[in-house]
Amino acid sequence: MGRSCEEEERRDLSKQEDEEEVEVIVVPCPAQGHINPLLQFAKHLLAHHPSLKITLPLILTKNANNHSTVTQYQTLTPSLTIHHIPLLPYQGLDHPDQRVFWERRQAAIRSYLTHLLTSNPNIACVVYDALLPWVLDIVKQFGVSSAAFFTQSCAVNSIYYNVYKGWLGVPLGQCSISLDGLPPLRPSDFPSFVSDPVKYPDILNMLSDQFARLDEADWIFTNTFDSLEPQEVKWMEGEFAMKNIGPTVPSMYLDGRLENDNDYGVSMFESKKNKDLTMKWLDSKHHKSVIYVSFGSSAELEKEQMEELACALKLTNRYFLWVVRESEIHKLPQNFIEDHEDTAGDQKGLVVNWCSQLQVLAHKSVGCFVTHCGWNSTLEALSLGVPLVTMAQWSDQPTNAKYVEDVWKIGKRVRLREEDNGVCRREEIEKCVNEVMEEGKVREEIRKNLRKWRELAKEAMDDGGTSHANIIHFVQQLLNKTN
Repeated sequence: MGRSCEEEERRDLSKQEDEEEVEVIVVPCPAQGHINPLLQFAKHLLAHHPSLKITLPLILTKNANNHSTVTQYQTLTPSLTIHHIPLLPYQGLDHPDQRVFWERRQAAIRSYLTHLLTSNPNIACVVYDALLPWVLDIVKQFGVSSAAFFTQSCAVNSIYYNVYKGWLGVPLGQCSISLDGLPPLRPSDFPSFVSDPVKYPDILNMLSDQFARLDEADWIFTNTFDSLEPQEVKWMEGEFAMKNIGPTVPSMYLDGRLENDNDYGVSMFESKKNKDLTMKWLDSKHHKSVIYVSFGSSAELEKEQMEELACALKLTNRYFLWVVRESEIHKLPQNFIEDHEDTAGDQKGLVVNWCSQLQVLAHKSVGCFVTHCGWNSTLEALSLGVPLVTMAQWSDQPTNAKYVEDVWKIGKRVRLREEDNGVCRREEIEKCVNEVMEEGKVREEIRKNLRKWRELAKEAMDDGGTSHANIIHFVQQLLNKTN
């Protein structure tokens, strides 16, 4: 019986492991939601060819107390080096303009990347976050291969590409908009940078510019999988030779292929001081009885929204675990934390400033996830089979929320009325939480769909899966280029 293409490539990889030293630089945009998927991709590359060497540069800023923004760093493997690039606070400004700060971070990465390429002839490829298209300028000077990496969904990338090509005009006008490869969308289903371009003009330009020179990249990767977005993938493949390599969720929670891969390995935020307390509290709760609430690493809720959410959690009369950053604790209603421990000592709600989201989502007591619906959080919940209640804030989140409710049918989207002024109201939040947690047709359909998508996500990353095969093929092409 003949070998499959994947088997042939795996055999070739094993033969080449001891024959050459190949180095790859992986350059993420310096934000947690971009670092995580690129770091996971690097781990998978190493798993398929252990003699690879990978360097991942991270911007290391300092806060007011001169503490590093990277508060967690797990030693991953000797073959993967995370290099910290220091970036001192901007002198003379308490709150520097975000554009200035972004330019300084880019300059720091540019300088380090140039230094690496100048001093190391063994570098075969630079994998770069598609938000950093200027990396191509540097890479081409040295004759090194390049791979663009999109950290958001194929649907969202498709929308930005339509804006770039001028096929989608902004500001949006129609009540319902049809784009090739996508379901009909309302203006509220689009990324905020598209639905409100006046508020975010620089960001929309940056997102559109991802595609300006994309045809110059040797490879194009997207953090999704074929069966999750089949129509969107088919349409985008007609525009670019892109390949999907996701979901980039740590392997222990998905396919189990990477040994001890139970965390991303780098966090720019809180320490693990709450970990034992959080898991012990979850252990004491019944199966699927806890509402988990977290809004990611960048979303910040207004005080009114925090109060509405707090009241909604109280109205559900369910257990909840709520991640609230230290900088936002003051927005909670007065005595909110104290009021949720009754006289019997049964703590109805636990508020922490950090937790291991993957461990929490994997816990048997968690029954739903109230989320901002960032792409990483969406993929994690989908891969771990946790129903979602979405409260999209900005960026790609409204589009992700649309797909969660109407396409994949794995959760409920908290609706906003025109008179709500962008604030999700307590009654609507409570209604959505109860729908996904109470016994009934809605909950059963959501759980059934989650079982399907979870299996498809595992299948994509496992032996013979589409994403797994795309990763192997990339490694093989890299090695062939160096011969």
